Amino acid sequence: MSRILLINQGHTDNLGDQAIDAVLTAFLRERGAEAISVPYESYVEGRVHFGFDRKQILPRTARHLSAVMDHWNRVRIRGILNDSGDVSAAVLGGGELLSVSHLGFSSALPVWCDELAAHGIPTAITGVSGDFVAGSRAKRFARALRSCRYISVRDHNTEHIMRDDYGIRAAYHPDVVFSYARLFPESVRPQPRNTELCVPVRFDGNQFASMGLHDERSYMDYLATALPHGDSAVPVFVTSTVESETYPDHVSRALRARGLQASAHTGLTLSEFIEVLNRTSFLLSGRMHACILGLQYGCDVHAIPYREKLAVFAEEYGSVADFERVADASYAGLEELAAALEVR
Repeated sequence: MSRILLINQGHTDNLGDQAIDAVLTAFLRERGAEAISVPYESYVEGRVHFGFDRKQILPRTARHLSAVMDHWNRVRIRGILNDSGDVSAAVLGGGELLSVSHLGFSSALPVWCDELAAHGIPTAITGVSGDFVAGSRAKRFARALRSCRYISVRDHNTEHIMRDDYGIRAAYHPDVVFSYARLFPESVRPQPRNTELCVPVRFDGNQFASMGLHDERSYMDYLATALPHGDSAVPVFVTSTVESETYPDHVSRALRARGLQASAHTGLTLSEFIEVLNRTSFLLSGRMHACILGLQYGCDVHAIPYREKLAVFAEEYGSVADFERVADASYAGLEELAAALEVR
């Protein structure tokens, strides 16, 4: 039996990360492999604490020190590999692994690849996305990527970056979370669709300027108007795919002030969120994985197009009507992954 080290962010309170972890774990086990799930990265603020530094200024500063982050990542990763015993292969799973906007986080990919190669462990990366990195970081990413046996990307923009900037020809497959309902068919329990669901992201003037929204008031006006037909009689659930986030409380108050029957439901687990999707008619979301899950559970999905990946969501992934095509392509990527790592 293959023992696969599954390395991702599924250990956080982000439901999208948890869904990625659940899909990869279930798929590998379906293939008869043992999946050992470990965290891709741990935030620097959780590693060191100083009593005099209540605002975590020193750990936040450490994010900008590449040598410090590399050292901490290397120590942590070596410990994980030493504790994991014999493994047949490793999968680095999903997310913006190439993004330098996550300071410190971007150090983890090259260190993981270095250490896995040093241990002689075949490695694959699946469902990756990211942005271009200039200079020495690009060289580090390119070297790390070339050490992998298989790489798939979840959007065409990253596919082009891989080819043009890193010299890597990666496979393109839709996000692995498009395979969630296929791997967990018991979670599909259609009910009367009597709820509208709003999954907002916190307002950021720089990101929302592309939508012509320059302050939070205009953002709240947009959300209230975007909910179908402005029908104030339909209950609107406001929630988040980050369990600890409290912003939905603020949004629900703003929507009630605009005449909607809105209520906040925070702290939902992944299974609870899916239960809500089963009875949701209309989903308005600024979270990509909420949109992906919403399509699988029959919601009329409308992405808040404040980022390019959300702006092209409908164009690239379609609607409920052609969802099976997208799900098939997602699952084909999982099968390619298993074949590349000889999982059996």
